[in-house]
Amino acid sequence: MKNSQLVKRISSLPPLPQTVTEIERAFADPGVNVKQIASIVEKDPMVVADLLRLLNSAFYGLRKEVTSVEQAVSLLGLRSVKDLVVNLSVRNMLRANLSPYAIDSEFLAKISQFQSMLAQRWMRAINPAKVEKIRLMALLQEIGKIVISDELLREEEDATFRAELEAGWDIREIERNYVGATTAEVSAAMLRHWEFDAQMADAIQWADLPNQADGDLKEEAWALRIASEAVSVRDPLGEKNRKRALNLAIKGGLPDEPLKEAMQDLSEEWEG
Repeated sequence: MKNSQLVKRISSLPPLPQTVTEIERAFADPGVNVKQIASIVEKDPMVVADLLRLLNSAFYGLRKEVTSVEQAVSLLGLRSVKDLVVNLSVRNMLRANLSPYAIDSEFLAKISQFQSMLAQRWMRAINPAKVEKIRLMALLQEIGKIVISDELLREEEDATFRAELEAGWDIREIERNYVGATTAEVSAAMLRHWEFDAQMADAIQWADLPNQADGDLKEEAWALRIASEAVSVRDPLGEKNRKRALNLAIKGGLPDEPLKEAMQDLSEEWEG
């Protein structure tokens, strides 16, 4: 990463919230249960509020109101709640002005959630054994936008950046031109700083160039790239983005029919 300010910003990021480290520690025990996870999450009122607000939104469409963390864990399952809590904790810690991308933090959360769902659904058709791995990767692959936005605002280049983005230029090229790194590269650097699983960071970084990823990471890199292309900050799940995602799947020699079906289903959920 060439931008020394970005490197400095990442190296000075605060440590992960205690909620995240305690959940990771709990999941190291194969006997972890609902009550244990609920008791950890309940220590962080901000995450609890965000989690319950998200689950009770139209996005999830649950038939009855979720009023407790334990109820949330029972409904969604341990791993789904764990991934949501990690994502929410990181976003709360790094609440930022995302105006350079013409979005807010709630919209970024929705983008991340839909990227995760798309990657999971498509990965089931490619390699079901990797579905659980891809879930959190896709949820976290856009967090680099928080640091990039901060740098653009600091340099007062946010308006011209946003204008180029809205003109339809390639988002990765714009990021590289302005800050010398893409969202994928910054997200990967952030995860390495926090000592996340090295393969997770590598897969996210290779999402820019999935064809060049090592064999073991190629599937994840393709799934992440395609999810970010389909559910872009510009017209998420719009027709042009879906076409680009399908073309990437064909380019990577991967099954495109299940991808097409997943994107169609999710586009209806997005509008709903």
